[in-house]
Amino acid sequence: MNQQAIDNFVLKLRIRYIVPFVFCCALALWLFLCHTHYESYWNGTIRKVQTTDFNILHHTMPATLSALIVAGRDDLVQKALDSNYGLFGLVLTDPSGENIVYKTEATYHHDSWHDRLNKEGLAKETEPFDLITDPPQLAPLFAHDSPRSAKAKVINNPTRAKILGRLYYLRDTPPTFNSDIANFIFSNMAELSGAKRGYFYISLTVLSFATVTLLLIFLRRRGLELKEREVDFIRRELEIRKKALEHLNNELATQKARKVWLEREADQAYKRAINLKNSLEKLRDALAGAIAQQQLGAPGQHYPTAGDGPIMLDPARRSKSSDSHLRIRPVASPPSTILEEIEVLIPDLSENASALRSQADILHDYCNALEERQVEMKRIVETAFVRAQKMQNQPLVGTGGPGGPAGPGAGGGTPGGTAAGSTNMAPGGNLSAADILDMRPN
Repeated sequence: MNQQAIDNFVLKLRIRYIVPFVFCCALALWLFLCHTHYESYWNGTIRKVQTTDFNILHHTMPATLSALIVAGRDDLVQKALDSNYGLFGLVLTDPSGENIVYKTEATYHHDSWHDRLNKEGLAKETEPFDLITDPPQLAPLFAHDSPRSAKAKVINNPTRAKILGRLYYLRDTPPTFNSDIANFIFSNMAELSGAKRGYFYISLTVLSFATVTLLLIFLRRRGLELKEREVDFIRRELEIRKKALEHLNNELATQKARKVWLEREADQAYKRAINLKNSLEKLRDALAGAIAQQQLGAPGQHYPTAGDGPIMLDPARRSKSSDSHLRIRPVASPPSTILEEIEVLIPDLSENASALRSQADILHDYCNALEERQVEMKRIVETAFVRAQKMQNQPLVGTGGPGGPAGPGAGGGTPGGTAAGSTNMAPGGNLSAADILDMRPN
């Protein structure tokens, strides 16, 4: 369900909105990571390093400065204060802390701590100051438990000695996030030192991430579009095959109706031919019997024909016929000719009846072939439908461009082509792959 929702979201995204959307997301991610690196570097690493330095100076600097001041080596005192290269401030004041006697003169990139070189600024410092005494106190007054500690703890009490001054420790104030980012963008980016190294690596990471994201979105969108085209093509092919199946069903129904009519006509014609044959056989037998009786009754009697002229009756028959008002029509042809014609017609009628029966058998075989063709078409349509369902439900993984099936002209065909194929099929033959309209999916 989630995959389907993501795919729908990717498809609904427009090309002109994808790049700005990814760019804004990458920019927000870049700013978040850069700010995290800023906090980790300035308020984490740099502060821990300065805490470690202050812890070392609490243990060494008071005794060193006391010995130099007692020896009158002011030059060495200034060099000792400048030994930190200006990364943080070291300020030596009088015993009251109101007047500054020595301070760090070196500056490293920015003088953020120089604006606190006054009485009020020194009083607000969180790092405690050390006392410069004569004689020098060897045990440190303050110490940090770890680089992560926020304040130094008192570990020893000051000795009863002459106080020569106070030594203040001024932490370096980190630049603001905006100024640090601006310094990275507009200054020499090839200088991979300090916070710039982290910003540079973050920029490369975010740029690579945005590029890969765009490529994945475009590839996924392309794969989904190709999949939709393939599903649409399969759907259209399925509709074409359904129409072809409907056409075959209609044709099969028509052929079945024609088959029933032809079988009924063949049966009726066969029955008529049998009845006519039986009637002719009976008539032939009756005529043969009558002729035989007449020949036995009057051996020398001559049967007149159509060419002998009118029939002359004897006076007794003439008187009898005159009484009954009957006339005897002359015979058109001799009985032997009629029998010969009947005998000639009987084989023809038998052949016609056999031909009708064979045509009915051929139509029956043809209807059976159409039924088999209908079953095959149903199976093909069901296979295409199942394939379309699988293509719709199957997710695209690692799409490199799926290959589409063959076109409708090579696969499904049109209903007109189906009708032509069914008309040209030889009656009584077996169906081949070409007779199934080549409906098998590629």
